[in-house]
Amino acid sequence: MKTIYLILILLISCISAQSQQKTYCNPINIDYAYCPIEPFVTQGKHRATADPVITFFKGNYYLFSTNQWGYWISSDMLKWKFHSRKFLRPEHKVWDELCAPTLSFVNDTLLVKGSTHTKEFPIWMSTHPEKNEWKELVHKSEAAAWDPQIFWDEEKDELYEYYGSSNLYPLYGVKLNRKTFLPEGDRVPVLALNDDEHGWERFGENNDNTFLQPFTEGAFVTKYNSKYYLQYGAPGTEFSGYADGVYVGKHPLGPFEYQSHNPFSYKPGGFARGAGHGATFQDANGTYWHTATIGICVKNNFERRIGIWPAGFDADDVMYSNTAYGDYPTFLPVEQKGHWSESFAGWMLLNYNKPV
Repeated sequence: MKTIYLILILLISCISAQSQQKTYCNPINIDYAYCPIEPFVTQGKHRATADPVITFFKGNYYLFSTNQWGYWISSDMLKWKFHSRKFLRPEHKVWDELCAPTLSFVNDTLLVKGSTHTKEFPIWMSTHPEKNEWKELVHKSEAAAWDPQIFWDEEKDELYEYYGSSNLYPLYGVKLNRKTFLPEGDRVPVLALNDDEHGWERFGENNDNTFLQPFTEGAFVTKYNSKYYLQYGAPGTEFSGYADGVYVGKHPLGPFEYQSHNPFSYKPGGFARGAGHGATFQDANGTYWHTATIGICVKNNFERRIGIWPAGFDADDVMYSNTAYGDYPTFLPVEQKGHWSESFAGWMLLNYNKPV
């Protein structure tokens, strides 16, 4: 009887511990804005965003994504509060206000810049983004780029920018002057797709379209154990196989080598399909996560949402992301325990194949 009593107490303790843990589900629950681009609207009015980037800065998580006229703040990665703001000057007559923005910080300053093919867009800065206080750091960014990422190598106190979005041209990297944030030296091609060898990079819903070159985009660098992990999206955002791959190098501008485990962020099935063009970040406990683009594609091929998945580096420094059951309730970490412990809540759909 005593043994049964102890077992019951243990079971109740486990249930109580689980009930205290917070769960989230992909696509994440935020107030997605309607697409502002007129040619897409004519195909069907729809909510959409993509190309997310999250960073933990001064006790909060900041989430920016494509053309939302603002950004989200969260203290726990569960409840996100929207802050309305346009990062454009009056003379900018464009649809893409912040398309595939870069979000990073240098010391105590958060930096934001959107995609542009001209040298007109500023780099915005804030030391108090929780108060929605922003000003221009650079009035006209000479490092004009589509799908940019400004990467601060904290150990070396050096700045780099990575960019590119094309099915013809590679991704590029360039060093930025630490004080002026202007390009310093020539740009360097750092990555090109190799769809002859990497089947997941081939264009098409089933990676079977050999008549159109695949697209690469969304360059993003994470530094881990003195190595640089250059992440990239392929082959096209409208496909279920939209994913992120990674190359690894010992220098910010390469050369980079294809990681054996690729794509590292991949979710071709389920309701939340696709896990491409994303960003990797650390939470308050130093645990890694990967946020990326999900395709819903009901009203429009570019009707997209945002997902967040556990990520990290294994004992061999191989970068990974766990997208399994990514559209089912998943536990957020309540302590510094990493992702090797079970994060899937185990809750399944009661109405699967049932009338509703």
